[in-house]
Amino acid sequence: MKNSHALVFCLFVVAVRGFPSIPEKNVAEARLAVEDDDRNLVDLDLNFRDIESIRETQKDLANKVKFYLHTLKNPKNTQQLWLNDPKTLSQSNFNPSKPTRIVTHGWMNSAKSDACRLVREAYLKHGEYNVIIVDWSRISKLPYVYASNRVKIVGQYVGKMIDFLASRGMNTINTLVVGHSLGAHVAGIAARNAKSTVGYVVALDPALPLFSSAKPGDRVAKGDAKFVQVIHTNAGALGYSDPIGDVDFYPNGGRKQAGCVVEWIATSHSRSYRFFAESINSKTGFVATQCESYSKFTSGGCRGNKKEMMGGPKPTTTATRSFYLDTNGSAPYAKGG
Repeated sequence: MKNSHALVFCLFVVAVRGFPSIPEKNVAEARLAVEDDDRNLVDLDLNFRDIESIRETQKDLANKVKFYLHTLKNPKNTQQLWLNDPKTLSQSNFNPSKPTRIVTHGWMNSAKSDACRLVREAYLKHGEYNVIIVDWSRISKLPYVYASNRVKIVGQYVGKMIDFLASRGMNTINTLVVGHSLGAHVAGIAARNAKSTVGYVVALDPALPLFSSAKPGDRVAKGDAKFVQVIHTNAGALGYSDPIGDVDFYPNGGRKQAGCVVEWIATSHSRSYRFFAESINSKTGFVATQCESYSKFTSGGCRGNKKEMMGGPKPTTTATRSFYLDTNGSAPYAKGG
């Protein structure tokens, strides 16, 4: 699925919808697009009206939001779980004594996307986890306006699954929910709506278009879980610029990533989940420094400040405010510190 839009139209949409415009010097290369499951580019189109009401979508969420379990016993083959179905859960490889990681994708993606696959593989390489992939592609692969308008009900539905798993013995404090782009908002809303406190949310370049004025509860935010970490890689274009978590990491300044030259917006946006997946097993580590700005960080003005690891198998709960770091332009991305 590919769309072709004139640059003038893209700029018009940016201006009308109220998220930050891209600096004039970068306009020629500023294609607002995301990568689909096959890494093809799909242009962001906000000129669309809903094809059905939110209430109509809610009636069929069980068929539009799928939960796929992976463990060391079935690292590649999926086991589908269903909300409030204890029989299916008991027949699966789900082990409530092991930590659970819930992973979801963004617009134009599915469970087959790199955003889910790389993170799933990284966790199962690291150790024994219940890795549950949330596939909401029957919504997310529709036009952006439709998908973004349904992020909240998808998140609320995932929150109900967290409650169900908790009722079957899952420790929510030892549970992490991670999502990319629109999925970052799904992750935050899911954790916020769960009855028991969720330990961690990791938001990977949370989607900015149509969310710039959204309030906590309608987007990922500090307070959704015991600790919320945000990794910004395309700030001000497809991703949020503002610090909205307990801790916010800005690799390479958080906007344009090292090594992203052609179609840098889409590739920078995707880099967030590549960083996070690598961080889970990295011996080098993504060492970041607390600082007020990237320019101050690069000039050495924050050299003596606190350092923390971005990402990791169990993210930090001691860091607050904004942290900056540099990465390599290709994998392995981590440079240590």
